[in-house]
Formats: sequence, structure tokens, C-alpha cells
Amino acid sequence: MWQEARKYVGRAYVWGGSSPSTGIDCSGYVCWVINHSGVGQIGRTTAEGLHQWCDTIPSADRQPGDIIFFQGTYDTRGASHVGIYIGDGKMIHCGDPIKVSGVDSGYFKQHFLCYGRIPN
Repeated sequence: MWQEARKYVGRAYVWGGSSPSTGIDCSGYVCWVINHSGVGQIGRTTAEGLHQWCDTIPSADRQPGDIIFFQGTYDTRGASHVGIYIGDGKMIHCGDPIKVSGVDSGYFKQHFLCYGRIPN
């Protein structure tokens, strides 16, 4: 997953986008990486759609490749932002631009919802 995910670091955020070549948002990015890294197959969906698709896991069990979900990052019910956990308290996600960010303090800790594991 990391090999596919890191290819797009620095690409700009585009609301509703689903392809790195034409623009991508957080859920489009995670769907793209899942589908193009060989770890799973999911249609284009929202952060909440990914949340419903994944198996929820305790934070203590998080591993690189798990999906991390946030709530309240904008006005919507359920998961509103999503990224891919890469280890050491960091995720790769489509902010603006696609980048690596810490998740264990600050803004993301305040909005943390849960971790999810891609179903087998």
C-alpha cells in the first residue's frame, strides 16, 4: 500500500475527485490506493462509506495499512475525513496536498473517530 500511496504525495486536493491525474479528495485517494495496491477492491465511496466497509479495530491494534477515520472535520454525519495509517503515529492522506501527518496529537486527535481494517 505504501508504495502506491506515496506516488501521489504533493498532489492537490479536489473535492469529489477520484483520480490522481484529474484531482482527488480524501476518500477518492484511499479508494484509489486500495484498488491499485492489490489489498482490496472497493467502488468509489465517501469517508463514511469506507468506514462502513472496514472492520473497526481498537487503536491499540492499529498497524500500517489500516484505515483511520475522523469526524467533525466538516458538517456531515459520521466519518468526514479518512487516511491510511503508516506507522509511528502517522498517516498519509489527501489534505491539501496529499501528505504525511501525525495523528496522535493536535487537530487529528481532536477529530479522531476510529481505525478500520480492510476486510479479507
